[in-house]
Amino acid sequence: VVAWYCSVSSGINAEYGDFGSVSKRRRRVHAMVDEKYATRLVMYTTPPQGNISTTEFYDTALDRLTVLRAIYNNGIKYSRGSEMYQKAVHQEMKAHLPLRPNAMEETDNNAKTKTEERRKDHISHFLLRLAYCRTEEARKWFCDCEKELFRLRLEEHKEEISEFLVHNNLKFEVVPDDELEKKEQLIRDSSQIHMKGKLVVYRVPFVEALELVKHRRVYVEQGMAYVPHTELVSILTGMFRANLSKSLIKCARSLPAVSDDERIMSILNELTTAYNGDDFSNTKLEGQVSIAQLPLLSKSSFPPCMRNIYENFTEQHHIKHGARLQFCLFLKGMGISMEDVRTYFRQEFCRKMDAETYGKSGHDYMVRHLFGKEGKRSDKTPYGCMKIITGSGPSSGDCHGCPFKHMDADNLERKLTAWKIPKVQIREILGLVAGQHYQIACSKYYEVTHNKNDAGFGLNHPNQYFLESQQALGNKVNVGKQGYQSSQIMSSQASQSQASQSQVSQSQVTQSQVSQSQVTQSQSQVTQKNSTPVISSQDLKDLAEDDFDDM
Repeated sequence: VVAWYCSVSSGINAEYGDFGSVSKRRRRVHAMVDEKYATRLVMYTTPPQGNISTTEFYDTALDRLTVLRAIYNNGIKYSRGSEMYQKAVHQEMKAHLPLRPNAMEETDNNAKTKTEERRKDHISHFLLRLAYCRTEEARKWFCDCEKELFRLRLEEHKEEISEFLVHNNLKFEVVPDDELEKKEQLIRDSSQIHMKGKLVVYRVPFVEALELVKHRRVYVEQGMAYVPHTELVSILTGMFRANLSKSLIKCARSLPAVSDDERIMSILNELTTAYNGDDFSNTKLEGQVSIAQLPLLSKSSFPPCMRNIYENFTEQHHIKHGARLQFCLFLKGMGISMEDVRTYFRQEFCRKMDAETYGKSGHDYMVRHLFGKEGKRSDKTPYGCMKIITGSGPSSGDCHGCPFKHMDADNLERKLTAWKIPKVQIREILGLVAGQHYQIACSKYYEVTHNKNDAGFGLNHPNQYFLESQQALGNKVNVGKQGYQSSQIMSSQASQSQASQSQVSQSQVTQSQVSQSQVTQSQSQVTQKNSTPVISSQDLKDLAEDDFDDM
């Protein structure tokens, strides 16, 4: 159990300042416990108190992170405020951060559920503060997404704004009736208010209403902005962002107070690259994809990162450690069996080395290790997009990583051109890459290669890309489970007959099959002799990297 105590939250709490008078602060916080969840609209000025399990710690933060990522990704994909944007974001909010209204019938179960939902919202915000306070870039991203989430909630729950103002001691000066009567028409014209009825107008310094001033949606006189009740959203979101930005800096300064707790820090480090979708350990296509289909699948259904590795492997017959890990786990997530992957790796590598050298290389051990048959026998899961993007980039001669993140613009353009992406779409993809929207760029690649105006899903995993592609194509390439060797012979026959049908006779094809089977048999015999491979020190170093990650 991780204690959630004031040493973590003191640097976050803008209201009570820095360290000191902890017991007094605790008494004041506990006095507010009964009313701190009174409204769904929260400024997050009071840190949470109490205990929370490590599982809840991670899951709670991950649910909120899912919503923030949906806000960020859909904000790039659609125009903020558009119907498609509102629908996509509210769907994620409803699924991961639901908040029940106060107007519900107040039964014991409803009250308990409502309190749990608001507690989760409260705690998850402060957990992500810890995870995203450490760099300027992370703080900016978190502030922008949280501000947008706060704005969406204000617009969705406008009927609770008055209660929110009272609860947070935000005393905006209400314009008296006699003054309002003289200026009402000016205020209505400036704020474009056409509905009839009594207006409630607040007088605030114009510097707190800069967003309204910028868009000429407020009446200003003698340095004061006359803000109608309906326009308070802009004022409140500005205040929310300013307070959050200051609190994140205080949080970063106080973070060393918990840096020695490995349980907390390991979770915080993982949250920035966390993937919360299907881990693809049990793929829907298990046993239905064979190695012989890879040439076709690589062009139709592989994401760019895996297509790049596959093409390098096919051309060079060798890939380095990072690419081997990334590609092998992707094949595993596709549903290809361990024996097929072992055979595929052996046949590709043995185009440049003999079977004995391959047996000593440790590559076969690595495949068994990733499938949970060696070492700690833990079942590895394929890498998600965030892990690939934020991981170590490829060095000279490497081909792993994300092409949109790790390739320079010229090489990426050449690669996309070789993949027959139209120039107009290449420019659009390069624009997204320049803005560091790598997953959005990959989604655009999917839309272009599948002739779709909208991908229809948020891309977070290479195997997710593969499954979505297969569904879009109607699983046309699914021909059932096949052995690698028999499929390889069939594809070899087809390619030979098309390339040199007039020169190669049926007897020659039969001889090539016999010789190929003899080579395979001799390779299998050598492999059996070297069932316990001799691994070099460099191979042990490469393999240890994976085990150290698990630790």
